Amino acid sequence: MKKHIILFLVITLSFIACDNKKVIYEQTIYFADAQWNRFSILEFTPEIKNIKKDYDFIVSVQFKEGYQHNTLPINTVLIYPNGQKNINRHVFLIQNEHGYLGNVKDDSRYIEAVIFSKKHFDEKGTYIFTVQQLTQYYDLGNIKAIGCKVIRSNSKNK
Repeated sequence: MKKHIILFLVITLSFIACDNKKVIYEQTIYFADAQWNRFSILEFTPEIKNIKKDYDFIVSVQFKEGYQHNTLPINTVLIYPNGQKNINRHVFLIQNEHGYLGNVKDDSRYIEAVIFSKKHFDEKGTYIFTVQQLTQYYDLGNIKAIGCKVIRSNSKNK
């Protein structure tokens, strides 16, 4: 019986360790004054080393419950080492008729969205991923942080 328990624990820990290795890049940019200026383009620089894998690009938003709008529209641009660009617009739903959405984290809430799913790359190198808010407000209040995470997709090897 002990051997079965030890084997189970080893297998479980190996799965957990493999999941942790799937994160290729992660960075969060915090706003000291909880305001995101509309002309402030946030830049993230993930490095893609394995072109046999596919990747998901995830953007996270950390906001205070004082955020006054139902949505947060953003524009993202993925710039390849050769200069090619992929542009994607996404609208985060921040609150609905039942209140604020997202997971509670410290004194704020946290929402994330997959912007590019199962993205395949033909060249290794450092990519530039930018995020810009698209509201009409110069300083969008109650935004604490914006993050970018790149993970290996669950798709099979090519």
